[in-house]
Amino acid sequence: MTKKTKEDAQELLEPVAQNKEPFDFDTFEIKTLEDIQTWNIHARKAFREAKKMNPKANPPIPVKVADETFHKKVRVKFQRFDQPENVLKVHVRNKDITWKGQLKPGATYDLPLPVVRFLNRLAVPIFEEVKVEEGGSTRTETRQVGERNRFSCQMLELL
Repeated sequence: MTKKTKEDAQELLEPVAQNKEPFDFDTFEIKTLEDIQTWNIHARKAFREAKKMNPKANPPIPVKVADETFHKKVRVKFQRFDQPENVLKVHVRNKDITWKGQLKPGATYDLPLPVVRFLNRLAVPIFEEVKVEEGGSTRTETRQVGERNRFSCQMLELL
């Protein structure tokens, strides 16, 4: 956990710590992304406490991940550079979103913002022979000199 996420977690837990009441998973309603973060903080805390009692324990409360209804949508035109005529089956599951779908190159889609970021970050590295000087000698090494994108999600409109 990074320092920033620890600080964010501490900010979310402060009101709960002041109440001194246990977190009620049954009545808690999830309406925003912050509610999901609050749920996950308490679920992880419950898991750590269960691990202290029984090291082989399974998580008592599952961690939740947001679906596409919690995120802003972007209208994009999808392109695929490596196999431009094939449909791409995508399954994105990270801390931000769980999303599954199929994208056809050249078509227009309304995609959640984390999915667009994920697709635009995928790239193939480009390697070249580079001359490197060490002291007085010169030798050649293979190094990464750039990246070539695999997909393009050209943004048309923010919804």
